[in-house]
Formats: sequence, C-alpha cells, structure tokens
Amino acid sequence: MVHLPDLTPMEHPQLIAVGWLVPGEPFSHGPVNEAFVDALFSLLADPWQRSVTAGFHRCGFCRISGGPAQLQYAGRSISLGVLNLYVPYRGKIFVSPSLIAHYIDAHEYAPPESYQDAVLECPPMRSIEYLRAILKNGPPGFTRQALWPSTMAGRP
Repeated sequence: MVHLPDLTPMEHPQLIAVGWLVPGEPFSHGPVNEAFVDALFSLLADPWQRSVTAGFHRCGFCRISGGPAQLQYAGRSISLGVLNLYVPYRGKIFVSPSLIAHYIDAHEYAPPESYQDAVLECPPMRSIEYLRAILKNGPPGFTRQALWPSTMAGRP
C-alpha cells in the first residue's frame, strides 16, 4: 500500500486520504471514543465501492501474520485490506482503506478529529442520504467515471 499522510488530497482535491499507513512513516497515536468505533464498523460492514479491486493488502506492521483478514466488533464482521471507505463531509470525501479499523485496534492509530466527526455524522451506508452526500461532496462525475484519465486511454 502506498503511504499518504492524513488529510492529503488524493487524485482530486475533494478526495482526502485518511489511514493510509505504512511502517517507517509517522502517524498519530491515541485513544478514540467508542461511538466513533461503533460508527466506523457500521460503515465498514458493507461499504459502497466506487470500483472493484483485485487482490488484497495485508498489514505491514504485523510482520509475521500480516494481520487478520476479518475483524469482529459488537457483532459485526468487516473485511480488511480489500475495501475502501468513502465518507462524505463538508465539501469533500475522506477515503480510507478498510485496514483503518485494524490500525486503530492493534496499532493505536488515532485518525484526525475531522475524520472522526465525519464518520459520526455520515448517513447510513447505502441509504439514499448517503448517496446524496457522495454526489454533493464528491468531484463531478465521481460515481460515473474514473478520475485517472490515463487508465481510460483508448476506451470509448
């Protein structure tokens, strides 16, 4: 996985990276409240995906096991390393790997406060309110086309 410092714009200024951690790069540590963790797991239980990925990413901090492929919390199970989470918030969309839950649990990662606020305020996943928030806060065409023009070369 590529390292992106928290709150760094990704391929578009409205898409903001959170939780793209790799060994050897600094990240914030500290406690997070239970309401945030509960909301995060709720969103990660079946997150909307803009595109499908082939393969998975293991935790680089868990040197021997590579970390778990699933994480259980409060009766929910989430897949790690195969999904991304899109959290719309105040004119932008935070983009996180599903491994963010593992980083919080096992490596004491503390996401930025603005991200925690966004997760707490996010509409339920796959609801019409969530879709409207994605459309309102994302870049034009975000749900319809790739933002990487080079990958679309030669396609109609």
